[in-house]
Amino acid sequence: MKTALKYLLYCILFFLTTFFVTKHKIPANENTPPIQILQKMIDSIESIKTIQIKLVALERFQQHYLKATSHFKISYYPEKKLYFINPEKKIEVLYVQDENNNKAIVKHPLLPFSILLDPKCSAMKKNQHYTIHELGFQYIANTIQIALSKEKEKYLQHLHYLGIQEKNNQACFLLMYESSNFDYIPYTIQTRETVVSISRKFNINEYIIRDKNNLYYEFGFLKKGATIYIPKMYCKKAFIYIDKNTYLPTSINIYDDKGLLESYDYLNVQKNTVFRENEFSKHFKGYNF
Repeated sequence: MKTALKYLLYCILFFLTTFFVTKHKIPANENTPPIQILQKMIDSIESIKTIQIKLVALERFQQHYLKATSHFKISYYPEKKLYFINPEKKIEVLYVQDENNNKAIVKHPLLPFSILLDPKCSAMKKNQHYTIHELGFQYIANTIQIALSKEKEKYLQHLHYLGIQEKNNQACFLLMYESSNFDYIPYTIQTRETVVSISRKFNINEYIIRDKNNLYYEFGFLKKGATIYIPKMYCKKAFIYIDKNTYLPTSINIYDDKGLLESYDYLNVQKNTVFRENEFSKHFKGYNF
């Protein structure tokens, strides 16, 4: 009887301890290693199967800042499907992997009908830093993972945890990355290289390359043998606000040597919701393709 009672008490204690640790995690304090928070963010991003977000973007283009508010939803499995709308400009985009030769269906208010466009073409990237392929959080996670895999110790020296801050009405872990060694180095263009391929080759910010070398409208192959200047690091400074409950980004602010480069606020984030079967069809109710 006593043995059974002891076993029962042990089970209750084990359950309560496990429940407390898993459901009521001790919040990060000022001594929490920032890499620990960053890794939890990456883990949370990697568990995304579907996502819906309202995105408020502020991007520097030459001497001006362009602001845009959009809504998008993405399903990643079994193939990537994406719907994007900018309500103010009345632009809609629908992309389904392996359909329409991997081109996106685009509806623009100045056109009487929808057209098919390559998401990486100049028309789709005009006056903006990224394509629809970089929407969501996967691009962020991949960029950070590549940086850490190459020079982890160097990047961790510049990463700091600044405590819990409120952002967009959410309690967030605030991480700051800042490097005093941000600078540019000369690079000789190789055969069939583009601004995009160079940025991915060195895991650096594509728009910073364009801005430094006046390549705002160069979307094709660059001249082999020409010299351009590329940044040694992805950015000079960055602030990342990470939702304390979901470990997903709430806001990201990126700086170069000129100041604020780009800022993104992620609002009304809904992770792993179930979409209807025809929600990524151009005939879905409410779409205007």
